[in-house]
Amino acid sequence: MKILFVDDEDTIRELFWEYFKDEFNVTLASDGLEALTISNQNTFDLIISDISLPKLNGIQFIQKLRAEGNQTPFLVITGDSDIQIAIDVFRMGAVDFFLKPFRMEALRSRIKKFENADVDLTLLFNSGEIIQFSDDCKIKIRPQIKKLNSYIAFIVKQILNSPLATHEDLISIKIVLYELLANAIEHGVAGVSYVEKQECLEANEDYFKLVDSRCAENNSSVFIEISMDDVGVTIVIRDEGNGFAVSQIPNPVVNPAANLVSGRGIFLAKMNIDSIVYNEKGNEVRFFKTWYRLMQAN
Repeated sequence: MKILFVDDEDTIRELFWEYFKDEFNVTLASDGLEALTISNQNTFDLIISDISLPKLNGIQFIQKLRAEGNQTPFLVITGDSDIQIAIDVFRMGAVDFFLKPFRMEALRSRIKKFENADVDLTLLFNSGEIIQFSDDCKIKIRPQIKKLNSYIAFIVKQILNSPLATHEDLISIKIVLYELLANAIEHGVAGVSYVEKQECLEANEDYFKLVDSRCAENNSSVFIEISMDDVGVTIVIRDEGNGFAVSQIPNPVVNPAANLVSGRGIFLAKMNIDSIVYNEKGNEVRFFKTWYRLMQAN
């Protein structure tokens, strides 16, 4: 996996390099202009950029990338506890944000979700990990968190069947799926609590290994239903876990300290879709997104 990491602080770049150099193909940049030049000369799977950068700040860097047609997924980092800047960049297509200071293992858990995008879906069908019912829009998954990207790729292929789907729709839906499908696997099927997750990340342990071992033990599934019409797309995600109290999840806008683990997923999802509703138990979520073309027309 090729990652471009952009930060003007030498110590943070060095720390990122030392922590991830043996696991990923890492390129470093110290300012937005250098990052833009590197991005134009190379292809990356993920870009991680600070917002406060010299020469060309993070927002300008991302704007220029998008203007030039570069659609590489990116995560943003900001030291602004208000996070309004991060929210603005998120509207430009960021897949996640981190507030400084952050733990490298927490960042690693987010990076890992972007791996394995090219796993052969045929293998997942043959192994029984994905079952597609006669109704093409109903799917059953025997999940592994490390294959999250592949599951999302499969769901997105179903949405591409609609002639109304645009690139903007797919970006928003992918962002929401990264959060909500991951939640269904981590906390639903695997049954990992938010406390356990935080303890694992703070101890710099392999969180993905913990999740997938629990998934194997529990032998539960995630069910996904997709429905599309002339107005938009509705996706329902249900797991066989015990659910959770949605009202107790902290809002990272109100409590930025919760940014490490809790509240991020639902918050980011709400930023990209029109509605999101959980069932009473908390193990099923339904979200709806109006087609981008229809929104532009209105």
